[in-house]
Amino acid sequence: MNFLQESNRVILDTVKDMLEGGRVEDAARVISGLHSADAAEVLDALSVEEGAEILAMVEPPIAARALLEMDERRQVEVAERLRTSTLAEVIGRMPVDEAVDLLGDVPHQKRQQILKAFGYEEAGEIEELLVYPDDTAGGLMTTDFVSVSPRMTAEEVIEYLRSVPEEVETIYYVYVVGEDDRLEGVLSLRELIISPPERRVESMMKTDPISVRPLSDQQEVAKIIERYDLLAVPVTDDDGRMLGIVTVDDVLDVIGKEATEDIGKFAGATGVEETPGRLLSNLGRRLPWFFLALVIEILVAGGILKLYSPIFEKFVVLIFFIPLLVTMGGNVAVQSSTVVRYFLEQDRVSARASLKTVFSEILWGVLVAAAAGGMVTALSFLLNFGASVGLVVGIALSLSVIAASVVGCAFPIFARAIRRDPGAISGPLLGTTMDVLSLAIYLFVGRLLI
Repeated sequence: MNFLQESNRVILDTVKDMLEGGRVEDAARVISGLHSADAAEVLDALSVEEGAEILAMVEPPIAARALLEMDERRQVEVAERLRTSTLAEVIGRMPVDEAVDLLGDVPHQKRQQILKAFGYEEAGEIEELLVYPDDTAGGLMTTDFVSVSPRMTAEEVIEYLRSVPEEVETIYYVYVVGEDDRLEGVLSLRELIISPPERRVESMMKTDPISVRPLSDQQEVAKIIERYDLLAVPVTDDDGRMLGIVTVDDVLDVIGKEATEDIGKFAGATGVEETPGRLLSNLGRRLPWFFLALVIEILVAGGILKLYSPIFEKFVVLIFFIPLLVTMGGNVAVQSSTVVRYFLEQDRVSARASLKTVFSEILWGVLVAAAAGGMVTALSFLLNFGASVGLVVGIALSLSVIAASVVGCAFPIFARAIRRDPGAISGPLLGTTMDVLSLAIYLFVGRLLI
């Protein structure tokens, strides 16, 4: 069960009691009275069968909004259990881009049955959008947008906007298209409202509007919308013909999913987007990182400990400081790697700025090293561990922190140099590298000074 808000938990218990008593219509009325986000949260907490049973009795517009707010995986499961005619009616009340996303996850046979329930023109429009991969501008775009002729006047456009269908997602921008549906410009509502009624669109539109191609990657689209502070970006083909628009709300969804994916990659859990039941698939994605980390720890770290074991026989107290060194090294490496990776992913950041960031991180590591090393050395003296032990731990910790900042910066730079996603540099691998390096530095300094 999902974590519910307190008020929704009470509603969930009420809905369950109604379902147990066979009062499905009452449960449907309760769900209909909720905000779509709250309705989705309650439906997510019910079984798939119960959710489908309730949505089948809810008015299609309300069911469409609730279904869109549901967890993506549960959304598809519930949709598959709805009768084809019911699902077709619900999908028909969704924005085109959202309808396409849902239909793309529905089994092929049921998808074809649903498309037959639509009119020829609407079904053809949806089938055209289904061709594009989900992670492209074509997969994100909606064909519901407002377009006008450059010869229209401001008064004519305003009058036309009053008749725009409700399903059109946004009218913040009015797109100006000429012959053959070629995009010629874009017009903001503000410019339209303050212009004289007789002024023609062609004289107030912004020419050469920013646009993307249908196969542009969704991350590229998100960066363009962010860079130019757009509420929507038009999608055009190679000949400049207007195909649709990608709105900012769709981009926010993309950013959230990408962030979740990146966190999973960095943690070595690259299968987080997989269904939990697909154990073998998830193991295949995640185990290689841990096997590599295991081999490094056993062979390299074990070999280092065996090589320097005489030091521990004479100075057992050194063992107690090993967790401190490996923990500090790992933390600093992860922080530096995250900062550098962030700057590498910013298209507007120059190579000089990126280099400055790397030097700043290394300098930060030096300062932290000096402070941490000095503190540990002082504590060692105060706890009577001996001058030699204090110096070894302090110097080793300082060198480990400096090395960690360098390694943390180097990992994403190396990944970019070999044309790999810096986000795929696994947390476990970075941590293991620093474990071995910190241990090697510690024991080398110990052997040198003791």
